[in-house]
Amino acid sequence: MDVQRTVGLAQDILAIAFVAVAPFADLRSIKRLKQFSSSAARLATYRKIIISTWVATVIALALTSFKTLFWVTPQTSEGASLFHNPIAHYALAACVTVFFLLALWPGIQCAFKPSVRSRYRKAMHSLVFMLPVTPSERLRWSLVCLTAGICEELLYRGFLLQYLQGHLHGGPALGLTFAWLLSSLVFGFGHLYQGAAGVVRTTIAGLMLGLLAILTGNLLLPIVVHCVLDLQVLLMYNPIKDTPEEVPVLTSGFRPENQ
Repeated sequence: MDVQRTVGLAQDILAIAFVAVAPFADLRSIKRLKQFSSSAARLATYRKIIISTWVATVIALALTSFKTLFWVTPQTSEGASLFHNPIAHYALAACVTVFFLLALWPGIQCAFKPSVRSRYRKAMHSLVFMLPVTPSERLRWSLVCLTAGICEELLYRGFLLQYLQGHLHGGPALGLTFAWLLSSLVFGFGHLYQGAAGVVRTTIAGLMLGLLAILTGNLLLPIVVHCVLDLQVLLMYNPIKDTPEEVPVLTSGFRPENQ
């Protein structure tokens, strides 16, 4: 078996792992965290997410290259009218812009008017088991957000999108549109631990991030936007300032179902 075929097989295996392994990798630790959440448990979960995500990214880079993953360069015939028609291009760009402005609005509001955090705290109640409380948790959370922004874009909008288009040594050559749709679905399924609603939300976000990558031709803006979207949680959730009386329980440990 020559080197090219070996690399192609390895790329096939990695692509299969996106569906067969990634969605289930964190389910056990997240389930334990849902049963009993503490500062130590959250820090351990953050650490596991950071390490596993970077390992997957290093593997993807080893099987391709940073340049291959970073630049989204579809052939003209692949994009057809959807991405290369000027009217469609500007319409899609407008949709993406509006979507991300709305998605970032909660963080913007909380940055300029901290009093509205109480409203968003209620909306994020189902995720309180995983949200950072102490300064060390918030720092580690920042690393999780940067990891997700960089690595998930390189993995899903980079490796998987290129693989599904048939631009790597392996892959089914689905074309740009179907590769974009399928990679977004896989991205959503990769967030299975968030439940059905979370899968739907992240699938939609994946579609928009994919569009942003296709429209700009690279992953720079998707990485930046992804990082900022995740980091805005730090503006929206800060129990040390908002509900200090709850901090001892949140750090020492609590059962989320009783909250």
